Amino acid sequence: MVTTPITADALVVFEDGCPDVERAARAIAERLEGGGRAAKALAASSVSIPDILAAGLYAFGAETTDSPSYAEIARVMRGINLAGRKAVFFGSSGAAVARLRGLCADTEASAAHPDLVGKRLDGIAIAAWLRGLA
Repeated sequence: MVTTPITADALVVFEDGCPDVERAARAIAERLEGGGRAAKALAASSVSIPDILAAGLYAFGAETTDSPSYAEIARVMRGINLAGRKAVFFGSSGAAVARLRGLCADTEASAAHPDLVGKRLDGIAIAAWLRGLA
């Protein structure tokens, strides 16, 4: 199957089957676009290598620590260099976000922005979190 890569500055990835995380991901993408940055929100199971390579900023979100929807991304991240790019993380628990950070640990993507963690990932929390993102 041939896939066409997204042409976005930001790729916002959310765990499949988690409506709260998906809503947060879509809100993050909308706010990034409102700030002048192209953004695309995708379910983790639908992300391809070209999608990853086309982005310069990644926002990864999850609700659980062992989501099978992130399996392919985990495999890809073990062998990809994302130096010069930025990754940020959000989710409903610290453990879920820690797992996402672990997926990106060897990619050389910068993860200097604080995580957004909480059961309620609403627009106000997202706006405040994104304010500090350059």
